[in-house]
Amino acid sequence: MPSKDEKARRKEILHSLRDEERRKLRESAPAPISALKELFDYLDLQLSNTECDGTLRFAHAYVRQNAMDKGLTIQWFEQHGGHCDCEVLNNVEPSLADAVSGYDRIGRDTGNVN
Repeated sequence: MPSKDEKARRKEILHSLRDEERRKLRESAPAPISALKELFDYLDLQLSNTECDGTLRFAHAYVRQNAMDKGLTIQWFEQHGGHCDCEVLNNVEPSLADAVSGYDRIGRDTGNVN
C-alpha cells in the first residue's frame, strides 16, 4: 500500500497532467475562446428548434458566416469528439469550459475572457 507521501505525489502528478491537457486544449483552439463560445451558443439555439441530423451543418454555416477557418475549426471539433452539431455541444464545449477559467462569464457584460 502506498504511503501518504506517495499518494500525495501521485495526486500532484494527476493534477499536473490535467492542467497540461487543459493548457493544450486552450492553445490549440482554432479561434478566440469568445468566438467559439458564440458558435456554441448558436448551435445551442439551432438545436433547441431542430434535432441534430448527425452532421456539422449548423457549425459549417456559422463558420462560413463568420469567416472562421473552416478546415481548422472542423478538424479541431472532430479531434475533440465533435463529429456532429450535438457532439460539439456535448463533448467539445464542456471540455473547453473546463479548460478556461471564467468560461461561463464569456460574452456577458463583464467583457470577453480569453
